[in-house]
Amino acid sequence: MKLRILIAFLFLICSQISAQVYPEVTIKDIQYVDPDSLLYYGALGTEPKPQLFNDTVTVVGVMMCPPYEHANPDSQLTLHSGSVPAIFLQDTAMTEWSGVITRLVGGAGTIFDNLDSGTVIKVTGVVHEYNTTTQFDLISFEPQNILGQMNRPQPVLITLDSLIVDPGTSNPNYLAEKWEGVYVEIRNVTTTEPNIIGYNTFKIFDSNGSSIVVGTMSDYWRRQQPPLPGTNIDVIRGFIETRTNITDGWFMIDPVFDSDIQWGAIIPPNISNIGRDLGEVGYGDAVMISADIFDQDGTIDSAQLYYAVNEGTFTKVDMALTAGNTYSATIPAQNDSTIISYYVRAVDNLGAATVNPIDIEHDRYFYFVLDRSLTIRDIQLSPFGSGYSAYDGFDVTVRGIVTADTSDFDSNPDVYIQDGAGPWHGIRLNGTEIINYERGDDISVTGTVDEDYSVTWIEGINSASQIVYHGTGTIPDPILLTTDIIGTNEDGTLPAESYEGLLIRYNNIEVTAENADGNPGPNIVGTNNNYGEMFIADASNVDTRVELQDGKHDYHNFWSQSLQNQPIRVYTGDTFDAIIGVQYYSFGDYKLIPRKNNDFIGHVTDVKETSVLPEIYSLQQNYPNPFNPRTIIEYSIPEAGFVSIKVYNILGQLVATLVNEFENAGNYRINFNASNLSSGLYLYRIETNNFTAVKKMMLLK
Repeated sequence: MKLRILIAFLFLICSQISAQVYPEVTIKDIQYVDPDSLLYYGALGTEPKPQLFNDTVTVVGVMMCPPYEHANPDSQLTLHSGSVPAIFLQDTAMTEWSGVITRLVGGAGTIFDNLDSGTVIKVTGVVHEYNTTTQFDLISFEPQNILGQMNRPQPVLITLDSLIVDPGTSNPNYLAEKWEGVYVEIRNVTTTEPNIIGYNTFKIFDSNGSSIVVGTMSDYWRRQQPPLPGTNIDVIRGFIETRTNITDGWFMIDPVFDSDIQWGAIIPPNISNIGRDLGEVGYGDAVMISADIFDQDGTIDSAQLYYAVNEGTFTKVDMALTAGNTYSATIPAQNDSTIISYYVRAVDNLGAATVNPIDIEHDRYFYFVLDRSLTIRDIQLSPFGSGYSAYDGFDVTVRGIVTADTSDFDSNPDVYIQDGAGPWHGIRLNGTEIINYERGDDISVTGTVDEDYSVTWIEGINSASQIVYHGTGTIPDPILLTTDIIGTNEDGTLPAESYEGLLIRYNNIEVTAENADGNPGPNIVGTNNNYGEMFIADASNVDTRVELQDGKHDYHNFWSQSLQNQPIRVYTGDTFDAIIGVQYYSFGDYKLIPRKNNDFIGHVTDVKETSVLPEIYSLQQNYPNPFNPRTIIEYSIPEAGFVSIKVYNILGQLVATLVNEFENAGNYRINFNASNLSSGLYLYRIETNNFTAVKKMMLLK
């Protein structure tokens, strides 16, 4: 018996020795950033990586939410985090630096799904960063990872002012980074700006005017309409997230459960379904504007229509209740070639007021008075910066030359037409019948204008009777732009919006980042984002995006492992005499979509590999040095292996990852663009196989 026990004991010891053991740390160890670094990087509009970035570690924490809503018959994910099971994991006792979003990539259908909030777990994973929010991606999950059960820690009561450096603004207090991933509670705030950074998001502000965004990481809140501006919230609970892409801000709060928001007493009137009775408005036409208006906690006291002619002062017209909750008013006839803009305002019996649209400066409704046929420019023109068409939802007929057809695209089989070579003169068409037309065809089309995913297009062209073929025309020359015109602007921004749907050309450009969304190499869920988009810049030194996945050409940025040996890979540092394509907008970004190989002109690759294999490992001194803002770094590896080249500042904080992928033996040359860094001394370090080397370089701006 004793022998059996001894053998079992030895077997257990051996199995533990053979298993990979990773350092056990706290969540604070994962999240903590030195205050000086937070202030330094915050001033640059960036954020330092956590000190354990890309490290594999083990932590203990309590699950603050379940991965799935098990009571929901559709089994919705609780958190929307790359469509993988995810939770907020929090330290069982600490508050500051105590939370982190934790994901199990490929974990759907496992034991992880069945866990609930309050479960204490001990898990091993890799520390990553999404935007500027730290993520912890688990490498596995087994029953032995479950330690027990406890009550969820109560939220930490904070104020909006504690997240803001100047009360009354949205300017972030970077030292509040300690609350990232932590369950907090904020009281007595008011809502504003629905859909500010995406569907169903909104902003909250306190009595001092300090404000942050309420996000929709929770699938429950992603499915709820945002509250009306002016709605009171007594209590809002959620997890703090940081984002550099938030307009006028940095911090977000993500409620998860339906009880995380407790509404206050004041709910303003709801204004919806604003419409006009005429699509095309001509000289002498009066236009009736209608809107559905109701009040959830009272009655409507008054409703007014405000309209302006040619961006002049607004005239107020009282709206009358015409049927049910519908109110109407009429804008009198106006002269030819005028633009009429308008909005609706309502006040309830408690004095709470609402306007629709919220931003009457940029999003106001409008229409044109035209004593002629419509052009593409009339359909596309959005002069206030909303990106919406004056004819959204109406049937129209326009004429243009096909500039891109379905043979030009893989995943986006639509057709583009232009009726000129200036701003606003191009538009996208969709329908089963339009696919029969090719580049150069001169056609008139009839369809419905739709604003779909922030792109204006004409859809529903499904019958031959909706198209008139006029013969073959001349394709307009691409409009020559500099990259700063489009840049990385937000939806509706002028003048970027005016080039949507047009053929565009950039001259003398350099690839500043072969992957605009992550490190070089394939898209790997939970590890590296690569959606086939790269950054380019010309002499303006302003980046803009080029989408490589949609066109039918051979150029790629290695977004998939299947492309490893396929031509033509584009690297950071490559140059082109010109790139041509159709200007598009998707997933929050303007981007150029080249059609075929001849849209890429004068490609010179920044060749990374040579035919002569090196005999030794080496990391060369960068040149030029000092540099501003680009420099060349060369290195050699005599054996294939995983290569990491990272850049650090003098504080030892990671500021850039230049290489993070498996590479074959060879001599390599990469182009480092430090335009987003401040002047100073930096270190660059290579790690591959058993070789490590570090060198210094000086950036002088």
